Amino acid sequence: MPQPPKDLRNLDSLIQIVADLRGPQGCPWDKEQTHQSLAPYAVEEVAELVEAIESGEDRQTKEELGDVLFQVVLHSQLAQERGAFGFMDVLETLNEKMVRRHPHVFSDVIAKDTQEVWKNWEELKKKEKAEKPAAKRILDAPLHLPALQRAAKIGHRTNKLKFDWENAEQVLEKVREEFDELDEAIEEKSTKALIHEMGDVLFSLAQLSRHLGLDPEQCLREGNRRFENRFETMMTLANEKNLTWSELGNDQKELLWHEAKQRTAKDE
Repeated sequence: MPQPPKDLRNLDSLIQIVADLRGPQGCPWDKEQTHQSLAPYAVEEVAELVEAIESGEDRQTKEELGDVLFQVVLHSQLAQERGAFGFMDVLETLNEKMVRRHPHVFSDVIAKDTQEVWKNWEELKKKEKAEKPAAKRILDAPLHLPALQRAAKIGHRTNKLKFDWENAEQVLEKVREEFDELDEAIEEKSTKALIHEMGDVLFSLAQLSRHLGLDPEQCLREGNRRFENRFETMMTLANEKNLTWSELGNDQKELLWHEAKQRTAKDE
């Protein structure tokens, strides 16, 4: 039977734990996993890390960072088992990349400000990915990014090719135009047209966020959080007033909603 490591503050201990989980006497669930079956968990763990960071809770952030690291080590173990690479190879590749992409730190290249750092970073990435087709190098936005985040990233890429709106006001005008076209699609009652126009609306809103210096994903997460807080408060208010939710009319619910907004305003 595998023995738990004595030193829990050692990266080698984690690597051994993961190897034991995949070993002959390991965990049935871990032994069944593949890169493909684990991929959704990687996305989920990163999402939980972002949530922890935005909550400002250090203890939660520490735990979620560990969960992300576990995913890295587990995928490395799977790769090592099939003779592809191991965790140390991942470390070596990462260290080489960080040194290579920071010549202003590790060599005599001078970068006067953050803007110049980003410019150098992008140039180095282009050289590294020169084997990809040109369009792929420019619009290199991973397909599994959240859709709003990917839309903003595409906008950042096309901006570098000077294909972009000049300012937020122009994007806002485009947003209004897309909403007009969505109105027409609603009247048309065509599912295909609705999907098309709703996609254009969301894409243009992502570009507006970008031009305003905002992350559209963060904006929507904040909007979701506010709605959830208000709705939960709304239900609490209904209970406090001994109201039966299923018996409430729309006007009563609207009054509760506005009261909930007032109660939660200080936390928003």
